[in-house]
Amino acid sequence: MKKNRCIISGTDVALLPFGYNEDSRECQTVKNNILNAIIRLFKENGVDEFYTDCSFGFPLWGGEIVTGLMLYNDIRLYVVFPYENQPFRYTVNWRDRFYKVHKLSTDVIPMYTEQDTDGKPSFSTDKEMLDKKAADYMLADCGRLLFCGDGRGCYLYDEAVRRGCEVLALNVVNPGGLGESRGGLK
Repeated sequence: MKKNRCIISGTDVALLPFGYNEDSRECQTVKNNILNAIIRLFKENGVDEFYTDCSFGFPLWGGEIVTGLMLYNDIRLYVVFPYENQPFRYTVNWRDRFYKVHKLSTDVIPMYTEQDTDGKPSFSTDKEMLDKKAADYMLADCGRLLFCGDGRGCYLYDEAVRRGCEVLALNVVNPGGLGESRGGLK
């Protein structure tokens, strides 16, 4: 696991008090806290590579924040793309943002293509399996997780804890600041 790499993920925003309202004060505070956490990870902990699956909500916001910071800092963003039709149910605005992050990222790593026994590409469509494959890929490469919300019961969060990754959890129900930190983040 690389300590200079961090995954950005989080709770389903539909479960939060501000829901999909990005204009709410609470959502703006959370986004600002994500920005501050990313800057802190970069400047104080030497994290210069960030990974996200660009899922709706926190992972996509984190990707947008990192691509903005890439303009003035030597940091990179890797999008681990679980399945080809991932943004299918996104609104047009969210879908455009999803593909913009992909375009601006350092690299996009698809999880849905594999080689069959003849060496020809084959494509998997099992979304749950592909989400876990993306999570496992990121966890194998990263030593840290920035998670927004309560991660208990989330495969990525639970696996990060089980594997001994450093976890920085941002409190999004009371977005005044950081929640728990596991593993010695400064």
